[in-house]
Amino acid sequence: MLLIGAIITAISFNSCSSDHNDNQNLDKIIGKWQLSQLFVENVDQQVNECEKKMTIEIFENGNYTEKDYGYNESQTECMLYDLVNGTWESLGNSSYSMSGLDTPSVKVTFDDNKIIAEYIDHSGEINLAIKTIFIAYEDVVPDQIIGNWKLVQEFYNEEEMPLSDCDKMGTFEFLDDGFFLEKEFLDDDTSTNCIEAPVKTRIWKNIGNSTYILYKLDDYSEEEAKITFGNNTMTVEISIEEEGVIYSAKLIFNKVS
Repeated sequence: MLLIGAIITAISFNSCSSDHNDNQNLDKIIGKWQLSQLFVENVDQQVNECEKKMTIEIFENGNYTEKDYGYNESQTECMLYDLVNGTWESLGNSSYSMSGLDTPSVKVTFDDNKIIAEYIDHSGEINLAIKTIFIAYEDVVPDQIIGNWKLVQEFYNEEEMPLSDCDKMGTFEFLDDGFFLEKEFLDDDTSTNCIEAPVKTRIWKNIGNSTYILYKLDDYSEEEAKITFGNNTMTVEISIEEEGVIYSAKLIFNKVS
């Protein structure tokens, strides 16, 4: 379970109104935060897009609400699997207790619009050092990949491949919960009509530095892709190895919606 503590810092206001005076005593942690990164023993766990929907909302009265998300066993749905209502308390010196956390204290620091919580997890047989990084909910920026994209160019080993009219009808729709839908159209036997193939559902994950992992759900295989974005364009670059030979593929998409 991902949990976070709080650090009390007075907020300075120029106004002398009673409302502003009250706000001077508010903890900076009070508000809603969304998960960005999780480290275990200093190793980035590369949380997926569904797990990144996790939020924790800290209230002034000492309560908090945490919502944890994850894929179901068949990886066909991103779902809320745990709802935690707990309490937090300042212990001083940037340390806090959280009622739902199996550790005596959490160290919390702030970095611009981020909050960093570090603690030792005692729930298992081995104690683990945990670090979680959250972003202020109102500052979370949707991934650029989200949207509906249409293939316009395709290259293999830098040689452009011709696209049929049916190829150009296909789309990739990337959703904010980490799923993406591949809609493909195939030529019929007469090559005069395009037949819509069954929609393929897959999973994407942004692991940073323009690198994405694309998963197939039928055999759980994965591909690493470099994906960059321009003015309503997306360029996907993938290296493919076949019989010891590495081939490069580059796909260029235009954003439809």
